[in-house]
Amino acid sequence: MPHRHSYRSVVAGIEQLPNGIDLPRHRHTAGYATVVLGGAFVEASFAGRFVVEPGDVLLHGHYDCHANHALTERGPQILRLPWFDDGIEGHFRVGDPDRLARIAERDPLAATAVLRRTLEPVAPRALHWTDRLAAALAVDPSLSLHEWADQERLAPETLSRGFREAFGVSPKLFRLEVRTRRAWRALAGSERSLTAIAHEHGFADLAHMSRSVCEFTGFPPSRWRTPGARPVLLDQLRSS
Repeated sequence: MPHRHSYRSVVAGIEQLPNGIDLPRHRHTAGYATVVLGGAFVEASFAGRFVVEPGDVLLHGHYDCHANHALTERGPQILRLPWFDDGIEGHFRVGDPDRLARIAERDPLAATAVLRRTLEPVAPRALHWTDRLAAALAVDPSLSLHEWADQERLAPETLSRGFREAFGVSPKLFRLEVRTRRAWRALAGSERSLTAIAHEHGFADLAHMSRSVCEFTGFPPSRWRTPGARPVLLDQLRSS
């Protein structure tokens, strides 16, 4: 029996979040899109840390981990839609969020198709050092935290404490989860040997990758390699 996490399920549709919502870092098995209809909040995820308001869109791939903190007294109103492209994540905007909400009432998948066609990029902003570190780890999960701290003239304890405050997790665990998530995508979507994938993604050996993938996803690499396993296993996790 695989190790079980507490996964948050996602249901398409409009949701009014509680006032003063402050969600600790949590995990979603399925990919989904969040369209902000009202209110404002901060999300810190693998894709970065973003302040969002009405018209903003947050895209999440499978096994995204993030924390949320409200910035308005009234809880944010959001529209959740299915999202199936793990290659597009992060912060975007859409010109008419209310139109998406109306379409989603009839057909969430049709709303997702409109969302994909109307996504707009968001102008880059000045990054705090915690955001720069998250971005660096997303690009290179083998990054040395000690060397990065030295370059930024940060004490190791400052690096660890500040990153945890911003992202809800230590930089070491964030780095391991980024590496594991990439390895999962590779083993579920290619026919390369598991040993080769382990080495390509910076694991000490296959056993190390296997433990990390099992802990992160709920199933070992061998189960994900079974033909047709991915949709079946994801459905099992969503319903558990």
